Amino acid sequence: MYENMTYEFIENRMLSRVSPKFDKREGSIIFDATAPVSFELAEAYMMARVILNETFATTASREYLIMRASEFNIYPEEATFAEMEGQFSKAIPIGSRFNYENYNFTVTELLNHGAHTYKLVCETAGVGGNTCIGDVIPIGNLGGLETAKITKIITPGEDEEDTEVFRSRYIAALKSKAYGGNGADYKEKALAQNGVGGVKVYRCWNGGGTVKLVILNTQYSAPDSEMIETIQNVFDPTKDGKGYGIAPIGHIVTVTGVKTQPINITATITMKSGDVSSIQSLAETKIKAYFLKKAQEWTAETDKESVTVRGSFILAELLTIDTIADVTNVTVNNNSAVTLDSDAIPVIGTVILKAGG
Repeated sequence: MYENMTYEFIENRMLSRVSPKFDKREGSIIFDATAPVSFELAEAYMMARVILNETFATTASREYLIMRASEFNIYPEEATFAEMEGQFSKAIPIGSRFNYENYNFTVTELLNHGAHTYKLVCETAGVGGNTCIGDVIPIGNLGGLETAKITKIITPGEDEEDTEVFRSRYIAALKSKAYGGNGADYKEKALAQNGVGGVKVYRCWNGGGTVKLVILNTQYSAPDSEMIETIQNVFDPTKDGKGYGIAPIGHIVTVTGVKTQPINITATITMKSGDVSSIQSLAETKIKAYFLKKAQEWTAETDKESVTVRGSFILAELLTIDTIADVTNVTVNNNSAVTLDSDAIPVIGTVILKAGG
């Protein structure tokens, strides 16, 4: 709308309404009087187009999309801090700080006194802290400390929600009619928790009034037990339906992590150059990337749907390796395809690559 309302169009339209007996050529009094007005009107039409775009959620920029969504109490998710598990050779004080390359961590909680394991929180928000697995260096003097390392992720850190992801979530929230503990309400509230990347809601899974939430983290993998416990405490900490969490009274909620099902793969490989062993690592990387896509698909499924792993797709992934000439006889768990349980995602098992002719 208004795309045709350019300076030239407006000026010509204005001049067309002036009697031809008057001089309307460029430089004439009439032309010089109408030209500045045409510029101003053209800019006004441009702003009208901008205002129209900012009015609707499907075309609004981030600033105005946030203003629109706030009317329904929906806001973009802020960046969060990665929570990691650290193991040390001795007990250390809460508040101790450690460094891993470009990231610093603060010890916030004792997890296991005997094993000297602690929760560490990254001081920098975002996904960067999720990569910090390995030895860390103390910031300050911790006498007698021999080893210090981060061993695993408890709750992944997240970047600030992308504009298009936020737009899709806002539009989906308007369509879902989440209300009072229905399935859409549980899904919306679960996805709003830190570290949750996907959830399936199983209604009446163990009789009337029971709800099971199966979650996976923002890295599209099975969540840590501590993260599961945290989400459980948000929804129904006592598991008795008395409404001490955000679940409605009468709803007994059980939070579990997504199951991981190992997929064993065999394939016959004909090489252009080199031998099969030279592409083993790259082949596994390609397969993991395919499994990641399947885990991402899981987040968009209902509780009645399941992920299917197909050997033909793995074959296509392997053929993208430059040194491979052909791939045949691909099997997944000794079949051409495997359909997982609805609460499971695939993880790589054994990968056996045989040399072809």
